[in-house]
Amino acid sequence: MAVHVLCSASGAPGVTTTALGLALTWPRPVLLVDADRTPAQAVQAGYLRGSIDDGRGLVSMLQAHRERHDLGDELLDAATELPSPPRPASRGGAAEPTVTRRFLPGFSHPQTVDVFAPVWRPLFQALSDAPFDSVVDAGRIGHRGLPPEVVDAAARLLVVTRTSLPALAALRLHLPGLVDRAAPGRVGLIVVGPGRPYGAGEVAEAFDLPVDAEIPLDVTGASELSEGLDVSPRWHGQALPRAYAATASSLVAAWEKDRLAQRTVADEVVSA
Repeated sequence: MAVHVLCSASGAPGVTTTALGLALTWPRPVLLVDADRTPAQAVQAGYLRGSIDDGRGLVSMLQAHRERHDLGDELLDAATELPSPPRPASRGGAAEPTVTRRFLPGFSHPQTVDVFAPVWRPLFQALSDAPFDSVVDAGRIGHRGLPPEVVDAAARLLVVTRTSLPALAALRLHLPGLVDRAAPGRVGLIVVGPGRPYGAGEVAEAFDLPVDAEIPLDVTGASELSEGLDVSPRWHGQALPRAYAATASSLVAAWEKDRLAQRTVADEVVSA
């Protein structure tokens, strides 16, 4: 199904926390994928508190590829459960719908990144063919750009950025290559901390790209996800997760609309 790839031009704009927040509020089954080529294991060490076996994740995908296995058959075995943040106890109201959330851990050794090159294409083909959506943390774009197979497979490429001058300067350096490589209309921006100092509209105009989402800069709320702290049962009601949830629903709706439009065009071609 839909593969949404998040990345950044510079360090620490909030890519990993945003990808995690989206996965935790995604309205239907989803797999969070750590595809950062600068391994940090931030989700394992933070939100999951080190509770993952190193044998899972991309290292498992690499081994399966070497053994000529179908990666689509291996995805769920290589992933682990991504537990949802707690919610307040129900007071007789309707129960929240259960959504299956999983996490595919990233590289466990920096040296693995270079030998992973032939695995990107079959991995992202498996993600595209899966019966669930994927939210991919691709980390920094980097001087070589994202792997072409990642760019080609993405239904949406979302570049996460702050609005400070240093962040926008880095964006101006790295964004053109990504836009040139991607299919027309595939790239959008996620602005973290709009109005600090520039507004989302100003950023969109400066780079001639749509802003798919505006995420409030909430250090306390973000740290509940990134620092391994106890997540409050009131987390879902805070402004930050509400922004994640609205963004997730918007991305799913846009993908469904685009898929319907593609089907309509295909049906018209067949009937012509």
